[in-house]
Amino acid sequence: MKCLSKNRRQKTEDRRQRTQNNRLSSVIRYPSYGFTLVESMAAVTLLAFIGAGIWLIVEQCSLSATDSTQRMRAFEIARDNMEKLLAVTSVEESTEYGTSEKYSDIFWQTTIETFYQPVDSRMWIRAVASADYTDSAGQTQTISLTQWLTELTDEQVNELADRKALLEKLLEEHLIDTVELAAQYAGVTADTIRAWVRNGMPTFEKTYIKPWLDLYLRTNGQPTDLDKERLIAEYPELSATALKKNQQTESATGTDSESAMDAATETQTSNDSDSIELPDNLDPATREQLESLFENRGL
Repeated sequence: MKCLSKNRRQKTEDRRQRTQNNRLSSVIRYPSYGFTLVESMAAVTLLAFIGAGIWLIVEQCSLSATDSTQRMRAFEIARDNMEKLLAVTSVEESTEYGTSEKYSDIFWQTTIETFYQPVDSRMWIRAVASADYTDSAGQTQTISLTQWLTELTDEQVNELADRKALLEKLLEEHLIDTVELAAQYAGVTADTIRAWVRNGMPTFEKTYIKPWLDLYLRTNGQPTDLDKERLIAEYPELSATALKKNQQTESATGTDSESAMDAATETQTSNDSDSIELPDNLDPATREQLESLFENRGL
């Protein structure tokens, strides 16, 4: 009997063990191969950050390529203008400016000026060819090339000094020393004055001239050639400061054609006159020297 009871208990325990094992196996989950909502949102967010980073890099590369192209174009214009200057046989102090015919968004300027070289303080003439362009950030950038041309003799230095002294005496009532004072006079900012200079407003020995400031203020920084000619007709002494603008062939019609003909007639009449009309308050000796100066400069 004891042996039988023992076998029954053993079978009962074995049965319980199998039942327990079956219950454990029924709660075991097979692995899931899908994503939960949180995992999906995290993946999408990560992809968005990566995509934004790639887009930003591509955009920066594109802007950099555009700036590089503009910089090369400006260098090309400045180099061509410098080569033209180096090809001439004689030069004089002057400034020319204009907009590139090849690249309409590039403004160029060429200047022939004197300076004292730092070694022995001898005076030289140099050519400066520059070209301005607007970069992707909207800032004006300048490419500038400089070439020393020749050293001036003592006689040339003295002649140049005399000319500058005469011009300074003639213009002294019109001159403003600094860009800050010029801005205060015109009622604009110093940056506006610098923009006018880049747009062709004449200066004299790094000083500013009141009639030119008045003209550029009146025309919002965009005076026409006719406006400039009328100003010089009113102030003949300013003819020595006028910059030379690159003249492009344009067809004139209607009122513009009549204005151009009138301006040409006025210019011809001025050139045919014996001398430029100078202010009445000049002493005879100064008047004679200035007339000689204008004649030598072909004015």
